[in-house]
Amino acid sequence: MQLEKDNLIQVKRLSSDDNYYANVFKKTEKLVSVIFYVLSETKLSPRTETHIQIIKDRALKTHELSLETLMLQRHELHEGLLRFQYGLVALQSTLRIAEVARVIPEDIALLFADQLDALMRYLNNHYLQKEGVPAVELSDTITPRPITPRSTNKGSGTTAPRQRRVTIPPGDISTDAYLVYSQLTDRAERIKTVLEAKPQATIKDIAEVITDVSEKTIQRELNSLIEKRQVVREGERRWSRYSVQK
Repeated sequence: MQLEKDNLIQVKRLSSDDNYYANVFKKTEKLVSVIFYVLSETKLSPRTETHIQIIKDRALKTHELSLETLMLQRHELHEGLLRFQYGLVALQSTLRIAEVARVIPEDIALLFADQLDALMRYLNNHYLQKEGVPAVELSDTITPRPITPRSTNKGSGTTAPRQRRVTIPPGDISTDAYLVYSQLTDRAERIKTVLEAKPQATIKDIAEVITDVSEKTIQRELNSLIEKRQVVREGERRWSRYSVQK
């Protein structure tokens, strides 16, 4: 018997969230693959064998938890994602201990730590800290003021309306990217908006909000803003942090 279309119920799972699939699940899968590759190149010895086995178990468990999250429905999100987050924390702790035990080189351990930290921050900012606002619902929560083009004294032409700045609560960059995307088209202004919300931000912090450009593009834009004395940088290279010039 064929069901009427109106009687069908569509159940949305986290696997249908393209952002989650690309920025959490696939990155977790890639990270676990790299961990196994590094371990395959690590020389086995009585000193390293236990650490290597524990890391493998943790990495496999983390991948398993990430797979389970794809099947989560809306009412299961919080509990399921917390389990996954715990798996990431456990893996990060295990890798840190292996670094101290000199089983994993310091530079490789730092790379793993950076990737795990980025994953957890993205997960927390976008899915655990507070629920995002669907773009279709923005009109219910944000009502931009109408902008009337101003006449110029030269001829009958009009000037383009000034872009309205978006105000994000201090310290909150949890994909209020909706706000940044919907009302700011200038890349420099978008970056400054993020920096105003979170001073001392890293490039990775900015890239978590402004996801439609690469980190290299963000770096170039930041360098331009620094030259214009609109942004200040503290620290060097991977330890660089950026703030709006007061």
